Amino acid sequence: MRGKIFAGVTAVVGAAVLTLATMIALVQGSILAVSIANLPFRILAVAADIILGTVLLVGCIYLATHLAVRILGVGHVDFPPLPEDTSQTDLSKN
Repeated sequence: MRGKIFAGVTAVVGAAVLTLATMIALVQGSILAVSIANLPFRILAVAADIILGTVLLVGCIYLATHLAVRILGVGHVDFPPLPEDTSQTDLSKN
């Protein structure tokens, strides 16, 4: 049990540090991209910053979620059955 708690705390702190480092890098990259004097290169740099930022932040979210599922051990649970849909009526009966 202690190992699971330690792993959970480590995963949360690691995900927070990774997300913060990503945001700092993206802000610095955005500042540098906007300060480029050549307009076509500036447009390319801002587009690359947006694409890279999106990929990095989605990667951080994926990593944090994946670690949480691994640590909690809920990855192999059966999906619950769907509830019966009684709100719709058969139109052919009317």
